[in-house]
Amino acid sequence: MILRTLLISAFIYLATSMQPLAAQSISKYAGEFMAIDVSARAQALGGAFSAAAGDVYATFYNPAGLAQVNTTQLGFTHTQQFLASVNYDYIGFATPFSGNKTIGLSLIRLGVDNIKNSQNAGIFDDNGVLTGIDESQINNFNSADYVFFLSMGHQFRSKLSLGFNVKLVRRSLADNSANGLGFDAGFLYSASNKLRISGMFRNITTTLIAWDTGRKELVSPTLRFGTAYILPLPGLNSYLVPNFDFIINTQNSPNLLDSNLDSGPISGAIGGELAIQERLFLRGGYDELQRLSFGIGIQIPHIGIDYSFTGYDEELGNAHRIGLLVNFDR
Repeated sequence: MILRTLLISAFIYLATSMQPLAAQSISKYAGEFMAIDVSARAQALGGAFSAAAGDVYATFYNPAGLAQVNTTQLGFTHTQQFLASVNYDYIGFATPFSGNKTIGLSLIRLGVDNIKNSQNAGIFDDNGVLTGIDESQINNFNSADYVFFLSMGHQFRSKLSLGFNVKLVRRSLADNSANGLGFDAGFLYSASNKLRISGMFRNITTTLIAWDTGRKELVSPTLRFGTAYILPLPGLNSYLVPNFDFIINTQNSPNLLDSNLDSGPISGAIGGELAIQERLFLRGGYDELQRLSFGIGIQIPHIGIDYSFTGYDEELGNAHRIGLLVNFDR
């Protein structure tokens, strides 16, 4: 009943916040802010995480993985990137609410704060030539994107889990704003106690984001299939988990100036995690944009702490991500 009410409310919210699509301009390329990794662990694995997701962060990577969560969990991630000018934060909550279902709530915020606006600060002479700047006319504004997830994972059969997301999108830029609604769906199949196979379908119905200016943006579907395999290391009380994701983008991004950053309609990501006595985790990965990532994780009773590093071009700076996962006993 709660899920049904939330779904109905989401549709009403979308319908009342959007103008009719007729005669409106539509941009087909959007949604990059919804494709950034939220988990430090997943980022260290190059984003190859759809089959490995089995904690609160599954709300983003594959909601079917929520069915693996058997205690209440809270997750938080913070990232500064692009020379610390961009802040990216995630907070998520997951808890079982029946014998075979887990519900998740999570929020993403990507923001650039205190941007200086000087378009009204120019001082011009009678010929229209700029002669100076009136600093009193300089003001600040923010640009922020929010995505709220309502998620559920269901242990459908002993080896098969299913999951879905409802996403509410809110974007703001200075005095303008936009609203959107989208859906994701995923499955997770345990072929054995070592091999897991997954499928994740993001923006499955194409996510529409409508600005109050009349501009419309469409976020096209993405299909992501993954595998994760556990390789025990005899005598070391440790194991290695290689992960691979195969990615199909239904809409390529044509506007990237550097063709090396355009992953194309078909791409992949690969990563590996070495777990040492379930306490220390060493990770590395190669994502769909051909970037190397590294990371480390530490597990203590009820708390997991993760760190990841991804290198960008020198002009953009590097991305450092810190993540926290807390397990609460039921």
